[in-house]
Amino acid sequence: MASTLIVFQGSCLPLGAFQALMSQNDIAQDSADITTDPTRCTTSGYGKALMVLSHTDPTVLGAVCKLLKPGATVVLNLPRLEQGDASSAMLLSGFTDCQASTSGGSTTVTAKTPDFAAGAKDSLRLKPKQPAAAPAAVAAPASNAWMLSGDDIDGAEELMDDEELLTEEDRQRPAVSKQDDCEVGAGGARKACKNCSCGRAEAEAKGEKVKLTQEMLDNPVSSCGNCSLGDAFRCAGCPYRGLPSFQPGKKITLPADFLTADA
Repeated sequence: MASTLIVFQGSCLPLGAFQALMSQNDIAQDSADITTDPTRCTTSGYGKALMVLSHTDPTVLGAVCKLLKPGATVVLNLPRLEQGDASSAMLLSGFTDCQASTSGGSTTVTAKTPDFAAGAKDSLRLKPKQPAAAPAAVAAPASNAWMLSGDDIDGAEELMDDEELLTEEDRQRPAVSKQDDCEVGAGGARKACKNCSCGRAEAEAKGEKVKLTQEMLDNPVSSCGNCSLGDAFRCAGCPYRGLPSFQPGKKITLPADFLTADA
């Protein structure tokens, strides 16, 4: 079997230049197989390849890479082409260590095939995981530890009653103030606002509690602006508490038995 594969495809390289290229790479014609279509070659395991192409064809480059043995040397000769493009084409076809040079109007790329064959596999040798050492327990200094000796339990030390620490004011329950959102008058008493619309001012004048009337439902008003917003914004004495929010001047529709007292 020949040790070198020569692929000649679509190139206009003169015969003299082709022979000089073979001589530069120590290739003897009688020890080489020449083909124009490497995809049809049935022989493989070549140790060297020389490709003289008119352009970089991924199909041709990939076929040559499969016909070579691991670590084989490859020489690619092309018409004048960017060195980076030629090297990228070789790398994408599976070759390694690509080095390109341009001379005499042509580009030459030398490369190698990977040191392993296609489908090669190897087992991973992982180091066994070492168990983590348990942290050493740090003993607390004896001087920082609080200890109760037997003499302290025999009644030699008199203990203080915690009830004696409380005063009469501490025992008094705090007074819970009733929620009321109206203004505060003299002495802290609640009074009606100046623009009261909930009826508290009239009720204070008469000495009676504000009650919800049919007139207030037919034509609801709120000069403070809070009565119509809902219970979250109404004061504690607002007669509209418990009713849904409404639009001022628009009648509030309620069930017929809403104003009837519970039996």
